Amino acid sequence: MVPKAEHVALRNGLAVLAQPMGHVRSVAINLLIPAGFIHEAKGEEGIGNVLCEMLQRGAGKLDSRAFAQALDRLGIDLNCSVGPHHLRIGATGLADKLPEILSFMRDIVLHPKLPSAELSAAKALALQELLGLDDDPRGQALVELRRHHFPHPYSNNRYGSEEGIKGITHASLKAHWEKFGHAKGSILSVAGLIEADKVRDLAEKYFGDWAPGKEHLIKPSKSGPTVTHLAKDTQQTQIALAWNSVSPSHGDYYQAQGAVQVLSGGMSSRLFTEVREKQGLCYAVWASYVPLIDRGAIFCYAGTTNDRAHLTMEAVKKEIRRLKDGITKEEVERVKVGLKTSLLMQEDSSAARSSSMASDWFYLGRIRPLEEIEGAVAALTPKSILEFLAKSIPGELTQVTIGPDPNAKPAVKKPAEKAADKGAEPAAKGKKEAAEPAKAKGDSKVAAKAPAVTAKASAPASSKASAPAASKASAPAASKAAMKSPAKASEKPPAEKKTTATKTVKSSSAKGAAPSASKTTKKAEKKVPSNKLKK
Repeated sequence: MVPKAEHVALRNGLAVLAQPMGHVRSVAINLLIPAGFIHEAKGEEGIGNVLCEMLQRGAGKLDSRAFAQALDRLGIDLNCSVGPHHLRIGATGLADKLPEILSFMRDIVLHPKLPSAELSAAKALALQELLGLDDDPRGQALVELRRHHFPHPYSNNRYGSEEGIKGITHASLKAHWEKFGHAKGSILSVAGLIEADKVRDLAEKYFGDWAPGKEHLIKPSKSGPTVTHLAKDTQQTQIALAWNSVSPSHGDYYQAQGAVQVLSGGMSSRLFTEVREKQGLCYAVWASYVPLIDRGAIFCYAGTTNDRAHLTMEAVKKEIRRLKDGITKEEVERVKVGLKTSLLMQEDSSAARSSSMASDWFYLGRIRPLEEIEGAVAALTPKSILEFLAKSIPGELTQVTIGPDPNAKPAVKKPAEKAADKGAEPAAKGKKEAAEPAKAKGDSKVAAKAPAVTAKASAPASSKASAPAASKASAPAASKAAMKSPAKASEKPPAEKKTTATKTVKSSSAKGAAPSASKTTKKAEKKVPSNKLKK
């Protein structure tokens, strides 16, 4: 059995958490600092991401290069990232390197170099990551879903905006860190081959003189479900849906997790089985719980080809609504097995345990014993999940789509027009064959009268949307649903022969608070009579 985790609060407000794990040889540390992207000021969107890069470019007496070499010599893996509530500094290494790891972390937070000469390079990297969303349609769809579903400032994202990144100065970067990089509200979580008393003493030694600072509260604005389509000339359509859920501290938290697992918990889940396997509508589909301090949400994603986008959208929505109609005992048992497996993996991973402890402390103000979580999972029943779903599935969902409009219905020819086209094709073919021998004999009069079939009428103009490449492995591996290629659809000829003139206009999304789509496509369709003959 894993020993009980311990907690101590330093006088400056830093919460120190320690979980001894005698069966491992590693140690993992997570330091959460209340400098998340929800605190980014207007015009400085993306400053947290740039700050993460700059914090790793030297600290204490070491410049950027010497700092990286020192970490490598000790075998310490250190990284930095920004989330909604916190800027996170994480590190892993051998357990006997714990003092050195904490010493490095102290220098980062108390004595960062933040070299002004390297700010332009850090900003360039952040811009590349932001603009790279144009080549990551799934990531772009989820960024847009967050922007449209959550109220401001929860609607911010870690990438920021082009204007915000370009506007960052060395002075504004230092001011942001001085304002939010303080001990009060920060969490130091340590798990591995450690002794709790030693962790407490080391925390006091290295972080006891860290300035407390003050907490900064936010006031979210109001928001509601919206429907947004971002036109983009692609062969695939990205579908993202969201609805509100409970916060991690809510009494129905485990019921919410159980419902999500029924919907999208592995290859036996409803989305994977009904939408992907049985109907072959999409190459990736999943749903996930997204936590915030005072609320939660369920994000759902599907990636599909343009010709199947509308059917995929309807199929996914049907499965979401069908949840509250009934859940089987077998489904709940599968959910329990999956969640228990995750718990067992936590017991074997110092990194996973360190992360979960820090999360517990932030959202709940305490550390949940693994036995408590296991008991809550075991108590899940179809009835308890259905009672939760009866009051949680909304009538409307926030919806974001990227690509051709998935709700656009293709034009259908009238029966008379179809019959005329079928009759015209053999006639045109016969006239063309009759013209060839006349031309061979050199009879200019006959050749002049022989009809010729126009090239445009003989073959319908094709577009990217009419024959999408469904089998390409461009789908992200975000879930088990994305691991297999879907069955290919039988290709049918278009019902109406058209030529499509496409006008592409650059989108201003890359310069906004969150990029939407790199191109906006306007299509003007012109009908061409089938098999038009020239005399």
